[in-house]
Amino acid sequence: MYNPQKYKESDLNEAFELMDRNPFATVMTVQDGKPFVSHLPLTPVKTSDGIELVGHLAKANPHWKLLSNGSTTIIFQGAHTYITPKWYAEDDVPTWNYSVVHVSGKVSLIEDYDGLVECLKILTAHAERHWTSGWNFFIPDDLKGADLSKHIVGFRVKAEDLNFKRKLSQNRSPADRAGVLRGLESRSDEVSRNVLSDMFKLYQKNGEAK
Repeated sequence: MYNPQKYKESDLNEAFELMDRNPFATVMTVQDGKPFVSHLPLTPVKTSDGIELVGHLAKANPHWKLLSNGSTTIIFQGAHTYITPKWYAEDDVPTWNYSVVHVSGKVSLIEDYDGLVECLKILTAHAERHWTSGWNFFIPDDLKGADLSKHIVGFRVKAEDLNFKRKLSQNRSPADRAGVLRGLESRSDEVSRNVLSDMFKLYQKNGEAK
């Protein structure tokens, strides 16, 4: 990913938060020069030596065989929205503000029953923490024991390389940044409000006033 220094972020806790809040990821593995892509919910987990990503996919999806053969790259897309130059102090060109995390690492497959159940519990607890429904975890009778491994394959990815980018108008003048904040405040859609929140947090961290 192209990530110039002005947009590059190094705070692993903030990268973890983005992944935790936006768990529906794009998983890419290259074979014979061609990418194979799956879209999966993944749960980031902090370990003693970094970050791991936990997920699973259907046994019918051939991607799991590729995952076992090498490194994979995973993309977590945070809030993003269109920025109109009408908000700048002087007319310019449109752009897009966004936050994104790319993770690359080796994959460990999970195929035993106990491991798969633990994987599903981690994923469910993560989802229920953000979108609480009160559902009680259980494994249906027809999927217990060896039958579960006939349907899904779990996996863990150890984050060996993490690339965190925030393109949130840092390259603009103070007047332009203030105009973007005012513009986003005038919108009511959720993604614009989330980008606004990300910008506030970033500017406050950098000691910049609104």
